Amino acid sequence: MKLDLVEYCQDRGLASEWCLDGCQLGNVNLIVGKNASGKSKILRTINLISGLLSGEDSLRLVRMSREWKLTFDSHSEDNKKVYILKVDKGQVVKESFTIGSKNYLERNESGEGTVWAEKLQEYIDFQTPIDEVAAFQRRDSIQHPVFDEIYNWASLLNYYQFGTDLGRKNLAINHPIKKRKKIDLRDADNVIDIFNLGKAEVSPAFIESIKSDMLSIGYNISEIGTQTPSVFFSDDEDEVSLQYIQCLYVQESDLKQKTEQGLISQGMFRALSLIIQINYLLLAKKPSCILIDDIGEGLDFERASAMIELLISKAQTGLVQLVMTTNDRFIMNGVPLEYWSVIERKPGLAKLHNIHNSKQIFEDFKFTGLNNFDFFATQFYVEGFGNEEQTVR
Repeated sequence: MKLDLVEYCQDRGLASEWCLDGCQLGNVNLIVGKNASGKSKILRTINLISGLLSGEDSLRLVRMSREWKLTFDSHSEDNKKVYILKVDKGQVVKESFTIGSKNYLERNESGEGTVWAEKLQEYIDFQTPIDEVAAFQRRDSIQHPVFDEIYNWASLLNYYQFGTDLGRKNLAINHPIKKRKKIDLRDADNVIDIFNLGKAEVSPAFIESIKSDMLSIGYNISEIGTQTPSVFFSDDEDEVSLQYIQCLYVQESDLKQKTEQGLISQGMFRALSLIIQINYLLLAKKPSCILIDDIGEGLDFERASAMIELLISKAQTGLVQLVMTTNDRFIMNGVPLEYWSVIERKPGLAKLHNIHNSKQIFEDFKFTGLNNFDFFATQFYVEGFGNEEQTVR
């Protein structure tokens, strides 16, 4: 199931209102915009609804009024899926799910609603708590199998903030006796656990794919693994024995010693962490949608460009949907305009212009002979652009 369109609004009718318009998505997407134009907010918005639909996040934490309308698989009218959720102060106001012309779920603010029962071949009434999402709570592979698909999309969506350390400061515990918790694949800080999971489930292809991908962006590593860190400090009274603590290490081909994760440069570790996690998802056949905020942050021009090419090549296989954000001119120049969505910022509104809704503008630009960044920098191609001072590096 592929997400094609996101419509969103928060605090509608209030001074703090902020809405999203024109967020049409393909297999590969690069959202570009000035600082504070809403790039990160768009990804957080998609990540939040995925958390609600997967049961990971609770509506009790959603204090403001929010409205989502998600459209999936819109290439086929008969198979087009539309999910609508409206919440206010931690309670559901409206929720519905349709496929084609058939309604499979409808509920109101009291928690009462109707849902299609597949085996019974009829609609049945239900009552669900007002602070719970029915699409998650009513999952039933016998009577309501349609909700499994939206749950799988939500639970396999991954959100990476490339400007963070992506698990570089986190160590892992590999205790042979103590029962380990289930690994949260959506937590980007769990990179060591995900690496160990990949080794156990899909090695040796997993290790080789990591080495190959790292080489493609300019990091020649001959070995990658886990080991006890050479230095470990803890004030925890229940400190686990040092022998069970693990960190990642790499052996770079031109160095004599292994480099532990604490000594790996921030840019290199971000790239390594992302490559580990994405390769696991793909090789374990758990792809869905990958959101990456500030892609390329901390990498030099050549490596950032190579990273983009690598990610696009993986998304072009159709196995995963890729949504990235940036305001870096080098990243913009490395991504074809067909994948762009340019944010036009208006009061209370982030309007996206892309090949889907502004095709002529994008087509006309190809004949100017300018590079991609010029499309963003000039912004006279889209009405309303050019009126604000921009900040790009």
